[in-house]
Amino acid sequence: MHTACHECDLLVDIPDLPEGSKAVCPRCDYVITSKHRNSQDRVLAYAITALIFLILSFIFPFLTFSAQGQDRTVTLVQSITVLANENFISLSIIIFSAIIVIPALYLLSAIYIYISFKIKKLLPYTVTQLKLIGHLQHWSMAEIFLIGILVSFVKIASLADVTLGLSFWSYVLFIIFMTATILHIDQHQAWRWLIALNPEKQSKQHIPSDYKSCDVCMSLAEAGAEHCLVCGSKLHHRIENSLQKTWALLITSVILYIPANLLPIMHTVFLGEETANTLLGGVLVLWKHGSYPIAIIIFIASVLVPVIKIVILSWLCYSIQSRSQKSFKQKTRLYRFTELIGRWSMVDVFVVAILVALIKLGNIMSIYPGWGAVAFAGMVVTSVLAAMSFDPRLIWDNANQESDHE
Repeated sequence: MHTACHECDLLVDIPDLPEGSKAVCPRCDYVITSKHRNSQDRVLAYAITALIFLILSFIFPFLTFSAQGQDRTVTLVQSITVLANENFISLSIIIFSAIIVIPALYLLSAIYIYISFKIKKLLPYTVTQLKLIGHLQHWSMAEIFLIGILVSFVKIASLADVTLGLSFWSYVLFIIFMTATILHIDQHQAWRWLIALNPEKQSKQHIPSDYKSCDVCMSLAEAGAEHCLVCGSKLHHRIENSLQKTWALLITSVILYIPANLLPIMHTVFLGEETANTLLGGVLVLWKHGSYPIAIIIFIASVLVPVIKIVILSWLCYSIQSRSQKSFKQKTRLYRFTELIGRWSMVDVFVVAILVALIKLGNIMSIYPGWGAVAFAGMVVTSVLAAMSFDPRLIWDNANQESDHE
């Protein structure tokens, strides 16, 4: 079956792949599809198991904090809602969505879709659900939340004892099976199975002489078509106003990054004395206390990653606008790198949420969120949106015939 590469728009003929193999674009090295062994059965098994463990993680204690003869036990939901109680509602909504709501929706949609494939019958709204999981995957951050918990342990290990509850281990198992589910869902294969269940859509599959490729399902359509015949998405030769949107979001990220560094991300009260902690201030404190690995992780995630991502995307936008005629593969690899690292900056926001939820012992020891955390979360969200709005096919629009073989 012919399809257009999602990242360079090259027309590629993909045969029926044997299990355990993958198809790679010969021009930009993008992995177009991977065919996993028994993928339909595995996705259903992994997704159902992940959903069960997610439900179990709500039932039992998540973490227990003990200091100065006082204990505080929180559940998974309490570790998030405490931010709303501190009037940081927007931050609590972002975290609750990223670590619970979006992963749950992803798993439910995956189960629904793959049941449709297993019974070989197109259930209502299967197309909508398949489109949905393509978007949800970018915003699921459960694994980043787990790293935030581990960083939090190191930060407070010298001050108190932290006990892991049953819900914590349930959440760890949920993350393991959630990750396995994501790794076994291949969008290209899923859309091909969907087409096979719909004879009407299958009959419309052909290779137009002048085509548009669908951003969602990678199907081909005539250049003059307005909507994809397979998934119904609106068709564009390229993402509309891609560079303008990316520039606007990058500028917004930079603006938000300034208060994110200047304002405190949290306030610490210890024996009645309050201290304001900024991003860099927190890194320096960890370094002074000898927590070098954690200080390096926080510095990379909170300082280096946002700057690197903004610089790379800005350079890519500039190179496209200046019609650069070189290093097309390298630019595409850099774009993939920004997609990979962008979400991980949220680890510091999750650390703040966990510490605020756990450490509430009045004037003895308490932590409160700061507005710097809100600005930082906004910066991460807008930078992820910037990467999503950038159309990597624009890189290859400047390529000439010789460039394809570099």
